[in-house]
Amino acid sequence: MGIIVGIDLGTTNSAVACLRRGKVQIIQIDGKNTVPSVVALRNDEIIVGQQAKSRLLIDPKNSVASSKREIGKDVHYNLGGKIFTPEDVAVNILKNIKMKASEALGEEVEEAVVTVPAYFTSEQRQITKSAAERAGLKVLRLMPEPTAAALDYGIDQNKNQTLMVYDLGGGTFDISIMQVKGNDFEILAVDGDSRLGGDDFDQVICNLLYKQINKDLNISITLEKERKYISAVTKVKEAAEKAKIDLSDMDEVEVILPNLIDDYCLEKTITRNEFDELSKPLIDRTIEKMNMAMKSINYTEDDIDRVILVGGSTKMPIVRESVKNRIKEPYMAPNVDEVVARGAALMATSLATPDYQKKSGIDLLKKIVVKEKTVFTYGIDLLDRYNKLVFTPIIKKGSMLPALDGVIGATSRPYQERVLLNVFRGDNPVPSENEYLGELVLDINKPMQQEIPILALFEIDENMIIRFRSVQLPMSQEYAELIGSNDIKRLKAYLDMGRLKATEVIIDAKENGR
Repeated sequence: MGIIVGIDLGTTNSAVACLRRGKVQIIQIDGKNTVPSVVALRNDEIIVGQQAKSRLLIDPKNSVASSKREIGKDVHYNLGGKIFTPEDVAVNILKNIKMKASEALGEEVEEAVVTVPAYFTSEQRQITKSAAERAGLKVLRLMPEPTAAALDYGIDQNKNQTLMVYDLGGGTFDISIMQVKGNDFEILAVDGDSRLGGDDFDQVICNLLYKQINKDLNISITLEKERKYISAVTKVKEAAEKAKIDLSDMDEVEVILPNLIDDYCLEKTITRNEFDELSKPLIDRTIEKMNMAMKSINYTEDDIDRVILVGGSTKMPIVRESVKNRIKEPYMAPNVDEVVARGAALMATSLATPDYQKKSGIDLLKKIVVKEKTVFTYGIDLLDRYNKLVFTPIIKKGSMLPALDGVIGATSRPYQERVLLNVFRGDNPVPSENEYLGELVLDINKPMQQEIPILALFEIDENMIIRFRSVQLPMSQEYAELIGSNDIKRLKAYLDMGRLKATEVIIDAKENGR
């Protein structure tokens, strides 16, 4: 019996945990509780973690950091002539975690709950799941990061409560509002920004340093292609990250980078007040997302029992002060970088067999129930009675997962040989104004002059991965009754039994785009 773990696959750092001797335990990787989410190429060998992060300074062209931000996008990295996608980078990070955790535990890590940002799309979740499977892990479940954090916080709390989780990580921001009743976690609202995190606060300081360099040397090093300038940019980024961290405990920091470019020494003093003022637009974006999440369920600050801060970027005093001013004094765990992995480990163990739970040092862990809702509306384009293409919602935003629904349509012209169904995400009645996800082509068996009924069926599983199927329905009395009563569940059962043969697609970001 292999080991089951929880993995926080982070933008800047990742962590892994398991339940042993009745307690959640962070598994150290290379002697640390977190491992940098960085991949690099060294002498034709892929290296991961702290070694790879060190390579950023001396060989940034052959190193990749913060690639989680690009998951689901048509982005490629060239490392020594080898092409990597963000998924490939995630595979290498997860392989390293699996290998190092197995070595640390003395047993093979085989299964995992892997966390994702709450606002990750179904395509991004599918890619993350695929990366974990390619790394040799059986994925028990994909779990929203804020929910995992709340799980670690709330698992020992007996009272019912409404939690808001403010999760500001290295590259993404999530806000989640959930009701907790014992071991039941129901997600009421989520919002977020997949391109807002600690990297952006680092950039605030980078810009100050670039401005100083430009003043001293009259040069914009970010635009230069020479190796010495590329290396200088990497050193500035590293110094900016350190300055940001130091400003959480100090009123001012002095950045000194000797021999940054030839014999030039960069010297710059940055105060916390200056940093806070320049960071305010970023903080305001998080507060706006917080407001939107509350508005979506008609909540006010009085409806929130506790705000939990998650993610390394919440260590900045301006974050705590801003949340306090908007809602109330937030709670911040002492191990804020580890709570997501710890919560994922609890979830993973709750999904395990009773024998495995006993092996982990507990008699029986009460089943943890996480109820998620869709954060988008999904549908297809169909012709209306005026022969105009309109967006037809099938699964609406806020539907409880797993979700199932469909729509029954028909061919639009005599002897039509195929039907093209375009899949979208959004709420606009005009299809082109929504986000295009993919298409499904259904070939019509024995085209006829009369209309032929067609079923379009959407399923979204607990991991928020979409399965879209379409099938030509038989023109018999039995099916006429099912069509007349719009019995989607019965038609779906016939599909699953094999009585109907469907064309299907698993919505995958790699297939998106026209």
